This record gives sequence, C-alpha cells and structure tokens, in this order.
Amino acid sequence: MKRLLAILLITPCLAFAQKDSILSGAYSWQQPTAQKGKISSVVLLEGKAYDFEWMQFAANSIAGKTELKQTIPSNQEQLLIVKSGSITIHLGDSSFVLAANSVVVLMPGEKYSLSNTAITTADFFSMKYSSKKSAGTQRSGKSFVKIWENIPFKPNNNGGGRRDFFEQPTVQQKRFEMHVTTLKEGLKSREPHTHRAEEIILMINGETEMLLGDKTHKIPAGGFYYAGTNVLHGIKNIGTSPCMYFAIQFE
Repeated sequence: MKRLLAILLITPCLAFAQKDSILSGAYSWQQPTAQKGKISSVVLLEGKAYDFEWMQFAANSIAGKTELKQTIPSNQEQLLIVKSGSITIHLGDSSFVLAANSVVVLMPGEKYSLSNTAITTADFFSMKYSSKKSAGTQRSGKSFVKIWENIPFKPNNNGGGRRDFFEQPTVQQKRFEMHVTTLKEGLKSREPHTHRAEEIILMINGETEMLLGDKTHKIPAGGFYYAGTNVLHGIKNIGTSPCMYFAIQFE
C-alpha cells in the first residue's frame, strides 16, 4: 500500500514543554487514489504524541467489490470511522454494516475483515496508535462497534446537542472518549480552555474556526483539528446552519 504524507495548514502550537512530534493545528482530508481490490491510504498526521509512542491518522478508501482480512499488531490499537459509503466489518462471529459516522475500536491482536459490496468506493478514517506505557501497566479491553443509527441524540438548550459514543479505558489508554456535537450557527462550543487529554475534532459538516494556542484555524468538512495536551483551544460555528463534528479525547 502506497502511503503519501499529506499534512496541510499546520501552525505549530507549543504545549506545556512537551516533546511531541505532532503539531497542534488543522489537517485536511486528502482523497486516496482508488486501487482495485485494495484499501488505498493517505497519511494525514503521524508522529509521537504526549501519551503515544506513535500515532497515525489516515484517510482510506476501500474499492468496490472488495473484501480484505486484517490483523491489528500486538502493540497497537485502531479506531475506524466511516466517512462515506457502507462498509461491512466481520469481527469474531459477528458482522456489522457500517454506514457513515459509524465507529469501530479494535484491540491489539484483533483479527477482522472489511468488505465493500457496492460498486463504488467507500471512505473511512483510521487512527492507529501505540502507548508509551509498558505492558505491565496496560489494561484489558475488547473490540467494539458503535452504529451511528443506534446512538441517541441528546438536545441541549442552545439549539444543538450531542451523541455520546463511549468513554472508557482500553488496553492502550487510560481514558478514551468520543462523542458527536451538533453546534448551532454563530455559537461557540465553550470558551477556550485546556485539558490534560489530547483531542481531535473531526468535521462531519458545516463551517467552523478553532483557536489553537494563539492562532485561529479553519478547516472544511472531512478535515480535523488536533489539540495537544494543555494546548488552549476552542471551536466556533461560523456558518449559516448547524455544524456537526466528532470530538475524540485520549490519554
């Protein structure tokens, strides 16, 4: 699989004297070139993070009429997020049809297969990572699937709301949390703030801007913002209709 590094619109943000190689900033979706019978990928972000010895966030396309068997390395976990199309994952004795915005979290050593039964390609994001913690301090956990249609929407008093996907420890993480926010036009999610957990804000739709450190960034749908540990950040909907995004925190 050919990997192309595609990192755009990055402005460094210093984060609490950390020595991470991944820069807080805005990263654009880059469409992989489809290859028959394969998963094509473009690496959008890769390097060391505060709690990860290695982390990679990539754009992927699985060609139509394709099924591929996969195995997660023993020192790695993976998060998959469907961007478009429909992908079926075969995990153990179960199969799940994943529409857009459905999610899979895969534990070390997991064996699974992905299939695209349609004629056209399907796109998905992958987040791969290895913890800095030694095996003796790691936790147990099982792979799991979250289907978009099964996640209830919880409205708030500001014309928006959220869908809570999960918040739990995994083998490689002390805390892994993920939800989708719907933010009304003209509003901030909250005032700029910092926290220990690193965070990825992955845009599903709408127009936003995000403060990261002392600079403001903009990214279209399909792109994402990355805020390292203790980096000041805050997102605002600058469009004329509600926007929607994944918030992914990890430590």
